[in-house]
Amino acid sequence: MHDPIVEYRQVGLFYGGYQALADVSETIARGERVVVCGPSGSGKSSLLRCTNGLEAFQTGDVVVDGTSVRNCGNLPLLRTKVGMVFQQFDLYPHMNCLQNLTLAPIRVLRWSRQEAEKKARALLDRFGILDQANKYPAELSGGQQQRVAICRSLILEPKVMMFDEPTSALDPEMIGEVLQVLKDLARDGMTMLIVTHEMRFAREVANKIVFMEAGRVVDRGSGRSFFENPGNPRTAQFLKKILG
Repeated sequence: MHDPIVEYRQVGLFYGGYQALADVSETIARGERVVVCGPSGSGKSSLLRCTNGLEAFQTGDVVVDGTSVRNCGNLPLLRTKVGMVFQQFDLYPHMNCLQNLTLAPIRVLRWSRQEAEKKARALLDRFGILDQANKYPAELSGGQQQRVAICRSLILEPKVMMFDEPTSALDPEMIGEVLQVLKDLARDGMTMLIVTHEMRFAREVANKIVFMEAGRVVDRGSGRSFFENPGNPRTAQFLKKILG
């Protein structure tokens, strides 16, 4: 595969005697949109958290844009390359939207406040929430909070964006607005790694789908072939249950 941006090299992760990831090897190319799916407890979120060093894996390595995560001496800087959006938004409740966006650029990348606020306002405007800039997270809907969280990652101009079930904590009517943000990013050519059960969205956006079970990658395919010709009976069973 040409121009890899993330490489998982036989990654193994253990929680005591429990193996969460078992020799996972996978390559994400620059500009690729990869959906990771599978049953609960299959290792999907753990894989994302290993990518930026939030989980300390015990064996193998992850290489992000040429940098080894295992041997990285500056994880905060690495994390500016790998944006992460969580299920529960994880915004700082005591800071308004603008402050949530500008904290990391000012502290980690040493941007001036003026530069950071200009970029923050442009992002909030792009995603239709500039009028919420001075509000605190508790004053926003779930969909608005998740869009702010996405903007907070994008302001650092990451090489890769990771989304860990970004719609699972939202009310049904708010899911669409967040999925639309992800579709916009896909059109822009952003490299994305998305854990989601929204399979219809995956079919529309992903150019690779990875299916995990029991800490292993057991199937993978292009967006269309994954659904039409799953390579593993377990994948077909999963899709039937999810899609009905």
